[in-house]
Amino acid sequence: MKNNCSLNGLYPITPTAFQSDLEYIDNIKEVIKSGIKIFQFRTKYMSFKRKKYLVHKIRNICEKFSVKLIINDDYQILKYFEGCGLHIGKTDINLKRVRKIYGENIIIGKSCYDSLKLARWSEKNGASYVSFGSMYETKSKNNTIICDHQLLSKAKKSLNIPICVIGGITKRNIKNILPFKPDMISMISGIFDSKKIKEEVSQIHAIIKNYEEIKKNI
Repeated sequence: MKNNCSLNGLYPITPTAFQSDLEYIDNIKEVIKSGIKIFQFRTKYMSFKRKKYLVHKIRNICEKFSVKLIINDDYQILKYFEGCGLHIGKTDINLKRVRKIYGENIIIGKSCYDSLKLARWSEKNGASYVSFGSMYETKSKNNTIICDHQLLSKAKKSLNIPICVIGGITKRNIKNILPFKPDMISMISGIFDSKKIKEEVSQIHAIIKNYEEIKKNI
């Protein structure tokens, strides 16, 4: 798949519950301008009109800071926002159908939970990247499946597309994930629950960078 140059590093995702639109956008801007390469807009139970308004605002910020915007679930809204990607889960639109509709140049991510079999199928059928998780207990989703960290090692050996990890990851436990070499690390509450979002993201970036520097010198 094309467009994989942005599929690495910290991959923040918006929380479902949030404040006023103004405060929400301000918080998102702090994250986007922190040096990330990819960002996901994820929300449930929102009108199409309001979602379109927020995607428009966020897409403009992403373009300003050269960040790839991924939209969760809603493939229909993509036709209004050229250049954005899509992330799909278990009950969302079929992966092969999305790839057929939007072609080869769009980034499409696929949630694979704790299934390497699903990840292999997703790669074969057009996924740009796959996501595994939940890595830990999380309040962002109910009834989450906890993914064995060792699955990541198997995935790195058998897949040729980027791997993302998600679920309950924070600056306190991210060091336990880094040795498995995921291409992307997604966070929701691990970022947006902080009262000082800018500082939180900066600290997370520093942890990742320090780990990479240590590995280079070993």
